[in-house]
Amino acid sequence: MIQDMYGGYGGPLTRRQLRRQRRRGRHPLLRLLRLLLGLAIFFVIFEVAINPWIFHIGGKFTPTASWTGFGPVKASNGGRYVLSVSFRGGFLGGDETGCSRYSGCDNMTGTAKLCTTSGVTYTFPLTGQVHTWLNTDGARTTVDLTGGSPKPLPDGWVVALHGFWHGDSVAMFSPDNSFTEVFTPKGAIRRVTSTADGGTARVTLRPGGSAAFSSACAAL
Repeated sequence: MIQDMYGGYGGPLTRRQLRRQRRRGRHPLLRLLRLLLGLAIFFVIFEVAINPWIFHIGGKFTPTASWTGFGPVKASNGGRYVLSVSFRGGFLGGDETGCSRYSGCDNMTGTAKLCTTSGVTYTFPLTGQVHTWLNTDGARTTVDLTGGSPKPLPDGWVVALHGFWHGDSVAMFSPDNSFTEVFTPKGAIRRVTSTADGGTARVTLRPGGSAAFSSACAAL
């Protein structure tokens, strides 16, 4: 009597018994890969349903749910800078710690770089919100910069930018003096601020990668 062909009483195995044997014979790694694939498909479907805008950033199809852009910053105190941002949007790109009872949760995270006329380029963690559903055109957007290197912002300090998308670009401004209070016209980071440092700053970010950002910084 051959065990893999016959049942316990010498009869042929039923279809159910054969399926059980095949399942037992599957490699654990294969089952794990199928589970991971299923989870990946689930999250993609979830993102499409909850945040379809992440695949239509700046008027273009963005399959990676990410966007990179840069632009010159002009401050009312005479400071000139170039800002570059790179972010990923959506539920998986958000930060559950960035939730507010009134404004909701962050749905974008990434990195911002700011170069200055003194030759220093700062790098900051970026979080924010895009208030939209289908696409970014006309969407109200907020960005917060904290921490950073090589000289981080003091604990608790936030540089805030607010604005709206227009086609492939996003026009932003500093609504609360935070930019001019943090950065001197030459680009140094203040450690003490006062109302005398209050002012405005504006920037329009357009699509462009690291090479375009470096060229703009060299032109400063």
